[in-house]
Amino acid sequence: MTAYFDELAARLRAAGVPDDEAAATVHDLAAHVADSGTDPEDEFGPAAEFAAVLHPAEAAAEPGPSDETWRWTADAFQDRRMLNRFGDEGWEVERVDGAGRFVSRRDPDRPQRWEYRRETVLPGRRAALAARLAPDGWEPCGSWVHFEYFKRPKAATFGPGAELPAAPDAPARHLFWSRRFYAFVAVYVLLAAAAAAAWFLLGDPGGGFAGGFVGGALAGTLLATVAGVASVLLRNRNR
Repeated sequence: MTAYFDELAARLRAAGVPDDEAAATVHDLAAHVADSGTDPEDEFGPAAEFAAVLHPAEAAAEPGPSDETWRWTADAFQDRRMLNRFGDEGWEVERVDGAGRFVSRRDPDRPQRWEYRRETVLPGRRAALAARLAPDGWEPCGSWVHFEYFKRPKAATFGPGAELPAAPDAPARHLFWSRRFYAFVAVYVLLAAAAAAAWFLLGDPGGGFAGGFVGGALAGTLLATVAGVASVLLRNRNR
């Protein structure tokens, strides 16, 4: 585990991240892994690739049409639209990795169009959902929290017309965040700041029950807010 984070810190510094920022990032990630008990490579992917996610400037060169694999992500407000857009460009999603990235492959010689759908599924119901959609040609291609993603080749509907005459260049970006996502994060940050301010102003200065009750409620709001923002950010980093 230490070797993983040492490599991650070294790659972040090599990409131009200041030493103190790289150290703080690695410290937070190591604490997260220690709390969850997971392996960092299983959680985030290879250190080299994850460094490019954390500092996109390192990954300025995106794969071109001759490359086989491309990793990208989008927020939950527009992931379905982006999946189908890139599916029409021949990208087939193989899985969603530990950083929330769609790991996609494309045949450079005979690219085929793909279509996607996203379903919300309860724990323990993924297999039943996959079995229900299988007769229509849908197969699972990734999971993230309560989302299950499915893919289907458009050849099943359009036949030979689903083959692209040529593979378009891969996008120059790998992060696709919508205005709604930024607005969502902004609102949650403001709520967190308001809850924190209220906690300090209305805590329990006199030791009374009412003050403690209000302070505790506001602290709970703050924790829930931070958890909500963290969940969205984890889904959308790229990963």
